[in-house]
Amino acid sequence: MLKKLHGFRLVKQAWLAILLISIQSSLWSQDAMDPPQESVTSEEVEAEAQELLDSQGIEESPVPDAYVARAVFTTAVIDREPVDQVVSLDENATEVSFFTDLRNLQGRTVVHRWEFEGEVISEVNIQVGGPRWRAYSIKSLNPGEEGKWTVFVIDESGWPLHASIFQQRTSGLSEN
Repeated sequence: MLKKLHGFRLVKQAWLAILLISIQSSLWSQDAMDPPQESVTSEEVEAEAQELLDSQGIEESPVPDAYVARAVFTTAVIDREPVDQVVSLDENATEVSFFTDLRNLQGRTVVHRWEFEGEVISEVNIQVGGPRWRAYSIKSLNPGEEGKWTVFVIDESGWPLHASIFQQRTSGLSEN
């Protein structure tokens, strides 16, 4: 029992690290031309990641060797590969794709759960056909909308394998 609990802690810590990396890259990889929106501390990033983790009701994964090798937001997928990587899009964008390279999930169903500002907008089921499976889902964007999009990659048991975040921004900047 103690060994299982220790393994659960390691998995929970790994999931927290994934969320921290995704959130930090979203917050700190903004275009150099964008003025800072507001100051964000590492404590705030850690708190947001912990809140996301806690909201998932983490249990032990039924497929411990399953993982997401790559996950990116992109403007298009050609020949089963993303053409670019985006962390923010302006109001003129009409759609965005979320690409994943899944490992060791053959025969299972994986879900791309799209959330906007914490509200579930859609869930896309993906049937994984092999030990390495590249898949993507596409989301239409509403012009003029601004906010944070999160996509969770979830296995069929509800276990969160990955989370990525991007920001949809309006191009009009207000002067203070």
